[in-house]
Amino acid sequence: MSTDFGLEEFNVKGRKERIRRYRGYVYEAGAINRSDKMRVKIIDDKVFAKERKKDFEISRISRFRHRTRYFTDSGIIGSKEFVTDNYQRFKHLFHSKHEKKPKPVKGLDGMYSLKRLSEMI
Repeated sequence: MSTDFGLEEFNVKGRKERIRRYRGYVYEAGAINRSDKMRVKIIDDKVFAKERKKDFEISRISRFRHRTRYFTDSGIIGSKEFVTDNYQRFKHLFHSKHEKKPKPVKGLDGMYSLKRLSEMI
């Protein structure tokens, strides 16, 4: 998946800034009331105001909350010590030939899981 969004040609180089601007565009477009169309605005004013106040940035906590796949695919997720301790408690339930080691979750410093989780969903 690309994070270009057509913004690289406008000299928006940083990935984080491109994502922030794209989110801004999506929220702005979704909050417009289109009386000429069959649909009215899709994004509620309260949701839009909350995101605009955050300047359309995704915090570490928000990013984690939106990734429900992490909870279903990870086996165990948390700090490195938490993952190690709980793997030892429940390793009889895992069907693996090798001892599992906690793997860092990209984009979420200090978070580990039993499986490698990519940012691309």
